[in-house]
Amino acid sequence: LLLLLLLRFLSGVRRVRFDATHASSIGRRRIGRTRTRRKREMDSENNTNNRNDASQRTTTRDNNDNKRASKNRRETLMILAFVSSSSFSSLLLSSSSKTANATGLEKYNEEIDLFRPENIDISDEFKEISQWGDPPVFLRKTLEIALAVALLRSSYDAIDELNICAMDEFQIKSWKTRQLSYEAYKALIYPLAMEQGDLKNPLYFDHMSFSQYSTLNAILNRNNGKPDMEFDEKLGFDGEVKRVKRDENFPTRKELIPAFSYLVGRNIFNFFKNGFELTEDKPFDGVPEFINLNGSKTSSVTSDTKIVDGVKALLQVFLNYGFCKEFQVSLRDGKLIVNVIGPAMLWSIGALENEGARVVNDYIGYTTSYYLYKSGITSKRRYAKTDSSMVYTFDLFV
Repeated sequence: LLLLLLLRFLSGVRRVRFDATHASSIGRRRIGRTRTRRKREMDSENNTNNRNDASQRTTTRDNNDNKRASKNRRETLMILAFVSSSSFSSLLLSSSSKTANATGLEKYNEEIDLFRPENIDISDEFKEISQWGDPPVFLRKTLEIALAVALLRSSYDAIDELNICAMDEFQIKSWKTRQLSYEAYKALIYPLAMEQGDLKNPLYFDHMSFSQYSTLNAILNRNNGKPDMEFDEKLGFDGEVKRVKRDENFPTRKELIPAFSYLVGRNIFNFFKNGFELTEDKPFDGVPEFINLNGSKTSSVTSDTKIVDGVKALLQVFLNYGFCKEFQVSLRDGKLIVNVIGPAMLWSIGALENEGARVVNDYIGYTTSYYLYKSGITSKRRYAKTDSSMVYTFDLFV
């Protein structure tokens, strides 16, 4: 009996130990499953977060792409804005009508060479090409968009009026020139920065102007300075093609460049005087009348004062609309000295010279020469470029 009781007691202890061990094992499995479930939940949550992060990155990329696309659209619209309504209408004219526009320059043939800078050689001599110069190391003024567009359009319209080339071709080549040189220019101006389409930024305007004139020089240099006299030009957006013939008075770049220089100065002044779409056809503020020297030619002091005051008023328009930081004008012994500090084309005019350009973006020079000429004052000019300014010397023949 004692033995039987002892055996039952020992059997109970084993069951208790087994139950405890079994319970412990079940608990561990439950804990393991709980941990696994929690881990799965955490993994699922992490995956969800990762998907959200990826979605956010995708959204950010999409937003950036949209911003870039918006900038590109803005730039495209700005390029279209360069083409004045007169240019679009002239594209729709017949070739004979367009040629007639250019023949209006015939009466200026004897004096037309006065409007380009004497220090830029337009002969057929070979020109060495050197690297771009450094950009200005100081901040320049923000351009008014109306002035930036007026300057670029003035050059574009002059090319169109002279029928130097097909304008659809010029737009494409100018765009390609800008795109191909854009990254190199961005690296050159670093750490300063710009955005495509921001014409108010003088850094961007400088590059836009360079691209326009670099393209023009490449076209003028065709066939050893004899661009095609006749060519096909696409008109409007329907793809209609017209045969265009340039005026025979301007067969080579030697005749085209002086005429172009005159037309750019005339176009800029007319934009100032008459306004255009961006100014709601209102004139720019402060545009001076042509100088009236009647009754003052006998007095050199009076004459000099009128000339200086008139040129100052003209340059004040450039200053007021953000083209430069400041300027000085003086006249002595028949020489008009104009010092323009921080102009918006300070880098590009040097870069064009380094490319061997025969025509440069000398906006102030063209406009001042035209203004003096229409005031009855014949002049010849040259300029010197410094790291911060353009210094002009006009020899006056009153």
